[in-house]
Amino acid sequence: MDRLQRLVWSFYREEPELKAQLEPLRDCRMSRSWGSIRIECLDARHLEEVSGLLSLLRRPLAAMGIGRQIVLRVPGSVQRTYPVHVPFPSDLLT
Repeated sequence: MDRLQRLVWSFYREEPELKAQLEPLRDCRMSRSWGSIRIECLDARHLEEVSGLLSLLRRPLAAMGIGRQIVLRVPGSVQRTYPVHVPFPSDLLT
């Protein structure tokens, strides 16, 4: 488990039901570069599983302020980019 994964797991250390939801993340490799948190998934199906965890991933990353976007990747195939901070609808009006 790399440092970014440990960060996410330790953020939820007192919430066993949320830690159980994070299981698909164990098979990923995470890295950080230029404000992006890159998450390497095994295949397209695994990417879909991990994309369902975005709300759980955003909380610790935003709290630590270590990235502006999350990039989910399947080597040689799909890449998706998501912002770490999702503005509330009222923030969009100002």
